Amino acid sequence: MSIIILVGLARSGKDTAADYLVEKHGFTKYTFSDVLKEILEEKGVDPTKKRMNELGDMLRDEMGMDAIAKMLDKKINKKDKLILVGPRSIEEIDFFKQKFPELKVIKITTGKDERFGRRSEEDPQREEEFYKRDEDDKHNKGFQKVLDSANLQVNNFSKIENFYLEIETALNLVQSK
Repeated sequence: MSIIILVGLARSGKDTAADYLVEKHGFTKYTFSDVLKEILEEKGVDPTKKRMNELGDMLRDEMGMDAIAKMLDKKINKKDKLILVGPRSIEEIDFFKQKFPELKVIKITTGKDERFGRRSEEDPQREEEFYKRDEDDKHNKGFQKVLDSANLQVNNFSKIENFYLEIETALNLVQSK
């Protein structure tokens, strides 16, 4: 069984990496933010990034730091190859590590300028605000522990083909252990 969690700052390439693993290697992808999106949509609320962040913070405050992981776990069909994208707390990673001891965490990294260039309309549009969100996540919300939990790092600094090669190398390392 191959279970991988992808972590990284906003716009680092987590979804691109996950989609590649789905397409080329038959992984099944689950995204932590999809849990939040579904809750908001059920309430008839537009699931903006800001609203999903607020809901995630509220659920973690009220139900524990692993609340979203527990909700996501209920949606997971046990498959041979799982890719989980975007946990926001170390407790979410620890929850899945207890269920799947063989789980590996891969951190996707890229340069600040590349990430800022990939921002969507929902992301902060000024550089200062965009990077302030990173610092807030890392230092005030404990996201640095999530990044530090990685077993491997994949760099997303150049052409997409090079990124895919890095993903292949990481996958080979994960599956050989």
